Amino acid sequence: MQIRALVVDNDPVLLKLIATLLTRENCVVKTAVNGLHALEILENYSPDIIFTDLIMPQVNGEQLCKILRRTGNHKNTFIVVLSAIILEDRDRIKDIDCDLCIAKGNLKEIRSCLLEALVTFNAQKRSVISTSSKSVKIPAGLTPSVVTSELLSEKNHLTKILENLNEGIIDLNERGMVLDANRAALEFLNSREENIIGRSISALCDWGEFQGGVTNWNTRQVIGRGFAPFEIFEQNPMELNGRLLTASFIPVADKDTVFAICIIRDITRQYRAEENSRELDNAVKLIKKMDAMSCMAGGVAHDFNNLLTVICGNIDIIVSKGEKCERDEIKKLIEHAKQAALAAVDLTRKISGFSNFGIVSREQVDIEKLLTDAVARFFNSKTDRYHIESKTKDCLVHIDLDEFSSALENILQNAVDADENGAVNISLDCDEFEIRQIVHGQYVPAGRYVRVDIQDGGKGIKKEHLLRVFDPYYSTKERGFEKGIGLGMTAVYSTLRNHGGYVVIDSEEGCWTKVSLYIPAYKKLFGRSVSHIESPLTGQKILLIEPDKEMGQIAEIMVKHLGLVGLVTPTRAGALTALREMKNDISEGEELLVLLDLSEKQGGSAEETCRLLHDVWQDLKVIAMSSNLLDPIMADSKKFGFAATLPKPYTIDSLRHILAASLCE
Repeated sequence: MQIRALVVDNDPVLLKLIATLLTRENCVVKTAVNGLHALEILENYSPDIIFTDLIMPQVNGEQLCKILRRTGNHKNTFIVVLSAIILEDRDRIKDIDCDLCIAKGNLKEIRSCLLEALVTFNAQKRSVISTSSKSVKIPAGLTPSVVTSELLSEKNHLTKILENLNEGIIDLNERGMVLDANRAALEFLNSREENIIGRSISALCDWGEFQGGVTNWNTRQVIGRGFAPFEIFEQNPMELNGRLLTASFIPVADKDTVFAICIIRDITRQYRAEENSRELDNAVKLIKKMDAMSCMAGGVAHDFNNLLTVICGNIDIIVSKGEKCERDEIKKLIEHAKQAALAAVDLTRKISGFSNFGIVSREQVDIEKLLTDAVARFFNSKTDRYHIESKTKDCLVHIDLDEFSSALENILQNAVDADENGAVNISLDCDEFEIRQIVHGQYVPAGRYVRVDIQDGGKGIKKEHLLRVFDPYYSTKERGFEKGIGLGMTAVYSTLRNHGGYVVIDSEEGCWTKVSLYIPAYKKLFGRSVSHIESPLTGQKILLIEPDKEMGQIAEIMVKHLGLVGLVTPTRAGALTALREMKNDISEGEELLVLLDLSEKQGGSAEETCRLLHDVWQDLKVIAMSSNLLDPIMADSKKFGFAATLPKPYTIDSLRHILAASLCE
């Protein structure tokens, strides 16, 4: 009966020689140029004996032996290692799971060793010889090579490094087939080497939502020679076998050689720690929010009770005295009650200003004129008490004059109280931020702003108390009927937010405090053309992708209030359908704006949704919305294909501002 043999060697001359010698010995022979080629042949071929070299590209002989011994169909196959490095690497040879090791010599010696291997195979009748009784044949006269020993030492050193890395490393060939994987990679995949060698990277495991990305990368960037990497980032890691993983898929071109590597990192502990930190931060924020609400509710009740006591007390006196109360006394008592009632009206107005709909009367004004008039009116034209410097001209803002003037008066009053004899410095300038800014520890998103700085020379504020000035009823002032109603800076903050703006406070204890107001500018800065806020928005068509039902409802109210033609949908699928229909109804030259919530509740990653939207309409402007200001898209929207960002929660003015600014780009 003929012996079926498989010969594996990357040396074509030696491969042909061994195959010829075995054929002469009445063997049926197949050949493979490396271990990967051999594994492909073994899928449809079951040899009785395998001759393999050790040092080969792609899958080497040692890997091949290990895979065969762990594969049911071939674990009893008689394996002969035929290699030139047996002398230089005897310790490693002991660990190779084979039946016979033969050192390569000259042609005569190789023929003699092959015949001896066939004799041994026949004598054993295809039984497996244990590693401990493995025979090693070394032709007489062979001596170790110094160069080979040094190269093997270097290879073993690199192998040790790879095996001890925490990152998983997977080696791929030019077709994206797995050639090797280190210990960490096998742990991440929960697999053994023989189960992954020779498999396509896309079929290696269930890549979940990244399956399409991995498959496309292998097809286009490795096989198709695109050479672009593919990343699974830590912001949206892959979950596999109870671990959270990131991965980098990197194709490499080295002269005429093409290969690729996949680097896998386990970020489970880091991600869980950050998730726990986020949950803790949210809990702390909730506590602070509830504390602030409790403080505000108590303060409002206290102030209203005081005012109502004054009103009711004066009326009771008039009623109780009846006709005995003289006319002048009645007039005095009514006037006192009237002042308390007016204070109550003012307090109600301040509270209503906290609502997104608290500002109802807006107009476009020159901020420089408004600032000059308001400051002069506050100081009653005492020019020695203040100094105004304007570093820009013709900046238009869209504001409620009364509300904004009231906010300025609150800040100026605080400045005067802090330094009763000093002068207040006021400056006007413009800022344009392409990305979000953290100014003195406080957040200001990307956009165009008019900035008003109001600085006193008072005692300053302690660093740990700096942001508490925005808390309702946080005040060091005397509390009473006509002063100390502690909503001053809270009202300033709410007024600016309702205008789509921001307030930033900086202070040096014992020296000064500066309040900076960032107001959306509706004149393009630095000499560019004016864009009126009303005209580009009236009748403007928008599509809003908002998975939160309540947010979607309030968004519809805002859209209608602004005179926009809009559609709100909670899902990516609904948005794509709506976009195709809206595209057919839009005239040439018209633009459509899309506001996209970044949460995956809309049906997938926001970056992928943005790409799909652009596939439908290439010139579409997509605005990202999120309450997570640290999201990479919110930090650099254009890098991910978005036109701009809209932080949540947003107001009518911030919505109006970002839409107008996007249309003017």
